[in-house]
Amino acid sequence: MKVLIGMTRSDTTLSGSFTHICQTGEAFRARGAEVVYVLGGQGPANERLRQAGFKVHELPQLHRELRPLRDVLVLLQLMWLLIKERPQVTSWHTAKIGALGRVAAMLTLRRAYYVAHGVPFVNTPQNSGYKLYERLERLLAWLPARIICVCRFDFNEYRRIGVGADKLMTIPNGMNGIDDSGALSDAASGSRPLRFVTAARFETQKDYVTLAAACRQLTDAGLRFELHIFGNGSQEAQVRQLMAGLPDGTIHFRGVVDNFAAQLTEHDVFVLCSHWEGLPRSIIEAMACGRPVIASDVGGVSELIESGRNGELIGQGDAGAFASAMRRYIEQPALCRAHGEHSRRKYQADYTLDVMLSRYCAEYLGPPLPAASPVSQAKQGA
Repeated sequence: MKVLIGMTRSDTTLSGSFTHICQTGEAFRARGAEVVYVLGGQGPANERLRQAGFKVHELPQLHRELRPLRDVLVLLQLMWLLIKERPQVTSWHTAKIGALGRVAAMLTLRRAYYVAHGVPFVNTPQNSGYKLYERLERLLAWLPARIICVCRFDFNEYRRIGVGADKLMTIPNGMNGIDDSGALSDAASGSRPLRFVTAARFETQKDYVTLAAACRQLTDAGLRFELHIFGNGSQEAQVRQLMAGLPDGTIHFRGVVDNFAAQLTEHDVFVLCSHWEGLPRSIIEAMACGRPVIASDVGGVSELIESGRNGELIGQGDAGAFASAMRRYIEQPALCRAHGEHSRRKYQADYTLDVMLSRYCAEYLGPPLPAASPVSQAKQGA
């Protein structure tokens, strides 16, 4: 069987959607499927996939913005690619290629899935194109493709706009992690400032304005802490400007790393400040590593975080509440271990990588063939 996986952007390897297509592609290949990728542009994501031994097609004209004439050209290119590669299954990730890919798959009679890593029509002022995407998704719902939601929030949003339940299924995200809950003793003893960490692209979806304001409130109150920021993106200069003026040694820009789980073990509390989300993989990874989480209550985040048990849910844009939650851990560092242990248990129950991958393999490839019995093996050898 051949599976073709498509994603709109290739300019970053940090995004949760890129992590997802790497993990599922490896799982499909381990089950004996041939896996081919198609991505927009010529970025580091393409090279990463090629280094892993995958065939990758590039579509230079594919961009996030909606431009009808160029998008028609990309649609024709996708149709030609599907005719050429002849995959039995297509899997489309992120909104732009998710729309074009589903149409191309229908026109070339290919089985198609669209994995919605957070619905593209979340109604928030920062998501300027939500009305257009809502109308588009209503139209695309008539196609035979199935939509895989990563959380209940996304499922309910699709139902709200009229997509039938028969077109929808939910497979929650899963991640690997390192169980290192015991590495917090030096913070609890007061031998160093508490270390907060975030991993979020420098783009409109992430709310660094609120996070910077929260940090400023804490430093104005005389509290010592560190915030380590992992990420890259087009708005990095603006984010650095937001953090400028905070005391030396408070904010650390750490760039992009391959193994974020290993970095999590050096920090005490994970924070994610966002305008909208699906089911953030970064939060699941922090839970897998036994870390408490402070995060904006958007999308499916409330399915992961229970306030007062494994972290704190904060209203969107509420810098005061974000600062109060951070202050609680600074002043009571022993909570890091207690809440981190609950995070780890919740992860083990519902969000392991193996569970997620087994569900994708079963849906895309069918159940694995049963192992041959010794009797049948003997007959084959006779």
